[in-house]
Formats: sequence, structure tokens, C-alpha cells
Amino acid sequence: MMEGLVDKVKGFLLNPSESFRKSRGDSVGMAFRYYVVLLIVYTILSAIVAAGIGMFAFNDMIIQLGQTGVVGDALAGALANMGFFVTAMIIFSVYLFFIVALFGIFIKGLGLHVFVLLFGGIKGLEQTLKTAMYATTPFFLLGWIPYVSIIGAIWYVILLILGISETQEMELGKSLLVVLVPILLILLLVVLGGIVVAALIQGVLEMIPFIG
Repeated sequence: MMEGLVDKVKGFLLNPSESFRKSRGDSVGMAFRYYVVLLIVYTILSAIVAAGIGMFAFNDMIIQLGQTGVVGDALAGALANMGFFVTAMIIFSVYLFFIVALFGIFIKGLGLHVFVLLFGGIKGLEQTLKTAMYATTPFFLLGWIPYVSIIGAIWYVILLILGISETQEMELGKSLLVVLVPILLILLLVVLGGIVVAALIQGVLEMIPFIG
């Protein structure tokens, strides 16, 4: 089983187009098991790295506070007892990501398939779900490494584009639109949301003198 998993990982990293072509006959269950194994590996490594970096930053903050005077030293002493809480919060956050990713992949696949249909894909939801699962390979392998994770994220998007093209038998330009259009829509939503929040804050600040 492990040998087959490693071969699949190598295939999606080194020869993605051929690997996606071969995956057309895979079941959704097979793709999901592959996805879950990589997700577990990613979650464990992310928890270790996040806990290490988090505790280093927390301890450094305590040291800095301790050098600011009597009040800072007292505050540093109080915060020193919260080390376990900080570690627990970090691990909880990573575990929460695991749960969201475990179930969220189906929602992501369904949302992606809306755009597959919009741009002419006819090979069915199963192919889109499998593609969404297999395309996460580089992100799960690299995403836990600080800074390097951006490479994994970009690689994931590239694999998603190639995968949609192969499994849905679409032109590469159309599969590019399938992936990029929802990303642009989400970015637009974030920008508009930011504008609304900024306008609300500005309105509230302008009302404060009249309230007083």
C-alpha cells in the first residue's frame, strides 16, 4: 500500500498530466484515502512546527517584557504560566484545520464543479472531486514548511488546472478559467467586505462627537 502511495505521489509531482489521465478510473474512495493519508502527515508536521515556532515567539515575548521594568517583569511572570495554554491553542487550531479539510474537500470539489459545468465539463462530479483531492499533493508535502508553503500552494493551483483539463477532457484555457474565476470571485468578496467594514468604522467614528 505504501509503495503504491509513494508511486502516486511521485506521479502527481513529476508527471501530473499522465497521472491525472490514469486516475480517471480511480474511485472517489481511493482518492479520498490518498487525500486523508497526506492530510494526516501534513497535520502532524504542521502541529510540530507551529508549536515550536509559537512557543519560541511566546518565550521571546516574555523575555522582552521582563526587560521593560517592574511592571513588565511582573506581567512576564504571570504570562510564563500560560505556556501550556498557548501550546494547547496551537494544537487545537491545527486539529480544527484537519477537521475542516477532512469534510471541506467535498464542499470545495462541489463548488469547483459548478465552474466545470459552466465552462463545458461533462465528465461528472466524481472526476472533479478526485482531481481536487489529488491536486493537494504538493501543498500537503510542502505546506507545513514556513515560507516554502507558498510554493506548495502555487503548485497546488497548477496541478488543479492540469487535473481539470485531463479528467474533464477540457481545453487548458477553460480549465484555467475553472480554477481562477472562483479565486477572483472570493478575492472580490474580501475586497468588498473590507470596503464595507471600513465605511462602517468611518461612519461610527464620525458619529462619536454627536453622541457625546
